[in-house]
Amino acid sequence: MAALYVLGAMSFLLFVLYDINQIKGNIKGLRLLFPLGLLQLLVVSIVIGARAPVTFEYGNYLSMAFLVLALAFFVLLIYTLFFAVPFDAAYVQGSRQKLATGGVYGICRHPGVLFLAGTYIFLALALREKALLFAGIEFTVCNIIYVIIQDRWIFPIVFDGYDEYKNSTHFLLPLGRKRSCQEE
Repeated sequence: MAALYVLGAMSFLLFVLYDINQIKGNIKGLRLLFPLGLLQLLVVSIVIGARAPVTFEYGNYLSMAFLVLALAFFVLLIYTLFFAVPFDAAYVQGSRQKLATGGVYGICRHPGVLFLAGTYIFLALALREKALLFAGIEFTVCNIIYVIIQDRWIFPIVFDGYDEYKNSTHFLLPLGRKRSCQEE
C-alpha cells in the first residue's frame, strides 16, 4: 500500500513539470504530463479504495449522505478545473491563457484544493475506509505544496495581472477581507 501512496504523490510532480513546461518552451509532448498525472492519481485512488478494508462502522444512511457530499465536491472539482477556465487555452495550448478571477476563482485563488480535499474526505467516509482517508490527506498536502509553487513561481509568469489578483483574492480559505479590499 505504501507504493500506492508514493505513486499518488508523484502525480503532483507531473503537474509541476507540466507547469514548468508552460513557462519554459511549452513543448507539445510535455502537455500530456497534466492528464497523465490526473490519470495516475485516479488509478491510484481507485486501487487504494478497492484494496482497503472497511474500517469505519456506522449506518448505511450516513454512508449515503457522505457519498452525496463526495459527489458534490467532485462535481465542483471537475467544474473548477475544466469548465471555470477555458479548457483549450489552459490544457491544450498550455501557456499564456487568460486569468480567471470570477466565479469559484473569485472566492479563492486555488478552490480546487478545497474540492479535492472534500472529495477524498467524504468518499473515504462513504466507503468507510481509513486508507483512502489517509491517501486523501496526503494528496491534499501534496496539492497544497503544488499550488504554493504555482502561486509563487508559475502563475506570475503565466498570467498577466496575477500579482493584483493575489492582492485581492485569498489563497485558499476565503475568510475575512483582503487588505487591499479594506483600503478601498
